[in-house]
Amino acid sequence: MEFHAKILPDRKFEPIDAEDFKKCLKLQPGDVVEIIKWRERNLDHHKKYFSFLNTVIYFLPEDEKFDKLRNIDYLRKEIMVLIGEVDFRFTMTGDKCIEVRSISFKSIDQSKFDQIYSLSVNAVLKHYLPNISYDDFQAYIVGYI
Repeated sequence: MEFHAKILPDRKFEPIDAEDFKKCLKLQPGDVVEIIKWRERNLDHHKKYFSFLNTVIYFLPEDEKFDKLRNIDYLRKEIMVLIGEVDFRFTMTGDKCIEVRSISFKSIDQSKFDQIYSLSVNAVLKHYLPNISYDDFQAYIVGYI
């Protein structure tokens, strides 16, 4: 069982949301828990990133070459490749593979996330939506949220 909680000043914890609270209620005296620490990021910025992805999908031209990009997970990975947020690994046979870096709360801090967001918007406007201005695009995202 996994749930998320915030540590309070008196070293008690508070579940993040209702689902985490339900899971927390299942803990029994004597249960052993694993704690993985990370700094909280701005949840609204995380939501904004996914609004950004949905906005990109909305504005993509009706062209066959953009069809794969209409899948939000595929689009996110393609953007991460475009901005260089990847790691390389080699298979047992020596083939080189690209692995896209995660944007999960545990993986990166707020400043890195902000950098990824900015680079992502610029890359999308340059490579996929060159006829849309940065200001118009940002205004639409704010309206979408």
